[in-house]
Amino acid sequence: MKKRVLLGMSGGIDSSAAALMLQNQGYDVVGMTLLTYKPEEDSPWVKDARELAEHLGIEHHVIDSRKEFKNEVIDYFVGSYLKGETPNPCIRCNEVIKWKFLLELSEEFNCDFISTGHYVRKVEKDGVYYISKGVDPVKDQSYYLWNIGQDVLKKALFPLGSFTKEEIKNYTEENGFPGRKRKKESMGVCFLQNNDYREYLKSVLPAGHHALQKGDIIDSGNKVIGRHNGFPFYTIGQKRHIENIPPGHCVTKIIAEKNRLVVGMRDELFSESVELKTFRITPDKSLWVGKKVFIRIRGIDKVPGYFGTIDKKGNTLHVSFDEPVWALTPGQSLVFYYDDMVIGGGIVKG
Repeated sequence: MKKRVLLGMSGGIDSSAAALMLQNQGYDVVGMTLLTYKPEEDSPWVKDARELAEHLGIEHHVIDSRKEFKNEVIDYFVGSYLKGETPNPCIRCNEVIKWKFLLELSEEFNCDFISTGHYVRKVEKDGVYYISKGVDPVKDQSYYLWNIGQDVLKKALFPLGSFTKEEIKNYTEENGFPGRKRKKESMGVCFLQNNDYREYLKSVLPAGHHALQKGDIIDSGNKVIGRHNGFPFYTIGQKRHIENIPPGHCVTKIIAEKNRLVVGMRDELFSESVELKTFRITPDKSLWVGKKVFIRIRGIDKVPGYFGTIDKKGNTLHVSFDEPVWALTPGQSLVFYYDDMVIGGGIVKG
């Protein structure tokens, strides 16, 4: 019997290529499309995914995960901004929605493996599975999967990780999916629908919510120098669109509980180390104890990474950088690499 694989499908270029590749590799592919923030009739993915499934002759399921997505991703997103953080909901979604549903439903649908169209690879070392960078540095998505556990990884397949995006576009074109080559890719946070997050917060928070009220902007000496329009609308390092900010200054701290922004000189935001309370690190200490690791602080290839060391003490992970890092922002993820392997990651707290 063919091995069955449950594939997360949006009907776009990547899931189209993943479905076809898995079929060509001899798998019996089962498609799954999640409803996350819209009903089925309004979902931007269901129609395309169904058409793809019909074209390939594969089984397809639409799963309503809107309640879980609201509780675990949207509420997390809004709540982080209300604490003065800058969240990454895509990383959160991968852990608690996308891969969680794939893993749980793979049993219900009698699937041996689970898969997505992520541009990453999987490697195994001494019985432990790791996410590894995709070969395309522009499309590599390993940063966004640092919090995926072994229960998921041992069943996960990543058919696109060894290809560039251009190769995948050509592959779909050559195999009868010309529309998908031209289809515009979805970018950014899905439920924002290409809108500014500030407008989204205004739409979901009550008009009189304290986070939407004006507040004081203070300098490092606690002197009030201006007013802001709501603390969630700013992020660490921001220097534009701030009233009366002195030259060379930027936001250095957000004090959510007092509805205040603190501004200071740009140089005040350099950090040589940070402590993480929320983290995941490989149990194979030979990959990080006493070793230099590569640390990414953003998910895009244009932002350079840094080398440093990590040390676990109790429930805290201490991260020391070889050179000062600018504007570490509460809510963002730091991801640790040994060569191309993701060996862990964590979330910066305020």
